[in-house]
Amino acid sequence: MNRSTSYYFECHVTIEPIFDEQLENIKAVAESKGFKVASLLMKKRAIDTEERSQYDTFMTAHSKDFAMLRSQMIDLIVLLKHMQIKVWRYKIEDILIDSRYSDVEELL
Repeated sequence: MNRSTSYYFECHVTIEPIFDEQLENIKAVAESKGFKVASLLMKKRAIDTEERSQYDTFMTAHSKDFAMLRSQMIDLIVLLKHMQIKVWRYKIEDILIDSRYSDVEELL
């Protein structure tokens, strides 16, 4: 699949929250695939359920090359599942506006 972007693609992989030594291990795995683990937990739901915590840990990567980013995402998810980490979601977004590169709306 060949795709182009004006700025870059951004990929997010969301997993069940992890802590301490396990978090450090996942950071190393994520980094090996070009991802960074966010330093905060993301609250996505109002309450816990039996199946899922109200919090998520997520990791992010960026690239102008969609195929490469998709491949990195797939490799990361396979590794996480092999480590028995519950992956809740993955997505790749095309960044359409980013004031970091161009204040096209002249808001800053």
